[in-house]
Amino acid sequence: MAHLFIPNPYEEQLPVFFNVDAPVGAYPAANNREDVLLVQFAMTVIANNPVHTTHPDFLAAAKQVKTTGFIDQPTINAIRQMQLKNSMPGAIADGRVSPAKGGASYGESTYSIAILMNSLQNRNVDIWPRIDKIPGCPAELAAMVKRTVAGI
Repeated sequence: MAHLFIPNPYEEQLPVFFNVDAPVGAYPAANNREDVLLVQFAMTVIANNPVHTTHPDFLAAAKQVKTTGFIDQPTINAIRQMQLKNSMPGAIADGRVSPAKGGASYGESTYSIAILMNSLQNRNVDIWPRIDKIPGCPAELAAMVKRTVAGI
């Protein structure tokens, strides 16, 4: 299940973000429904609210993603495009969003989930981390936010 992750409260850019419990995307990812919903919802928000730094190839792929909770080829394609356009040298575009461990980055690379959540936060800074307040947030994600952020 997706959850609120507090890797480092002193990290200025992304002190808290939502993390996945298991990999989302290409085989052999676990593709837990709530994790898939989180990734797909972030991509649809990014696609519907592009900024000048959003790479056109990733934007085109993200526009094909639907928030269903089930992994599909458009979601995997969008993950790969995001990884290709945001990766550091030596990073692997495996088509999977893996759980962040210890922080938003590992070595000189950033976890894909942290890239997605940073993009989501930047588009909703006034309500972050209450992503349940973003129009179109799936009910299952809204329940997770209320459970982990609001304590309801």
